[in-house]
Amino acid sequence: MTNTRKYIAKSILIITAALVCIFCTACDPALPLNPKYSYTSFELDIGQPIPDHIGEYVDLKSMSPESAQFVVDNTEILYDGKPVKGKKFSDAGEHTLTIKYKGRQYRKYTITVTDKEPPVVTASGNFYTFKGIPLDESEFDTVFKASDNSGKVKLKIKKPEVDYDKVGEYKIKAVAKDPSGNKAKAEAKIIVQEHEYGAIGTYVFVSIEKQHLTYFVDGKPVLDCPVVTGNTYAGHNTPRGTYRIQYMARNQMLKGREDNGDEYESFVSYWMAFIGNSYGLHDATWRGSFGGNIYQGAGSHGCVNMPYSSAAELYGLVSPGTLVMIY
Repeated sequence: MTNTRKYIAKSILIITAALVCIFCTACDPALPLNPKYSYTSFELDIGQPIPDHIGEYVDLKSMSPESAQFVVDNTEILYDGKPVKGKKFSDAGEHTLTIKYKGRQYRKYTITVTDKEPPVVTASGNFYTFKGIPLDESEFDTVFKASDNSGKVKLKIKKPEVDYDKVGEYKIKAVAKDPSGNKAKAEAKIIVQEHEYGAIGTYVFVSIEKQHLTYFVDGKPVLDCPVVTGNTYAGHNTPRGTYRIQYMARNQMLKGREDNGDEYESFVSYWMAFIGNSYGLHDATWRGSFGGNIYQGAGSHGCVNMPYSSAAELYGLVSPGTLVMIY
């Protein structure tokens, strides 16, 4: 009887030990490491996602579903000490990746993130002006745009010394640099032109010889019409040169004196002054025709007379500051 009891007790102990062993194995399985991560360091290109699932580092497929789930529930992946949530992107440099299992460090890696891709820098276009007319050089800073895969980029712009009294081309140079030292360059030009018909830019061009007006936008003609300029016979020449529209107004009464001293008044619907209140572009409904040689004996008092419809259209296209070239 005594031996039987001893046998039963021993059997219970053996079975209990076996069950404990099985239970612990299921709840605390060994972690078979993915051979890819057997080293303690590896490299990533900037922008590469950091694997955020333990299945990347541990071979979960070799485990039972229960053991695999246990590992997933009891591991934590830390990037520079912070949990990796979703696909986090790295900054260039050295970083630490730590895998914790059941609250203890399982593996620790040194990750070197490299950036070999240069920034992208572009220029939106060139700057055009005419001899003797300086540009607002603060606008030069806005012509360049730079971006980088790191999200951080420094843009340095080198501006040339421009002689606006001399026709020529000048280069604005830009260098973009990212935190890893990669660089990219771009250029834009400042082009100083002669006061010529068809030059690139936005301006009104009046040819006294041809008695013709053309409005250019970025060097392309968008409006043209015949005009009548100042009466050369009476000495009321339209001033030649390059000016800017100073102000614009609707329904104006132009007043002045004839050569004989008589006062005159002329109503205009569209007034675009380019020299004070004395000279401007405007409609002239009292004229039956425009162009040709009219200006030589029956021209204006110095203004540029335009057909009504053309003056109305031009008024809607220009603004104060628009260049007016008369040659």
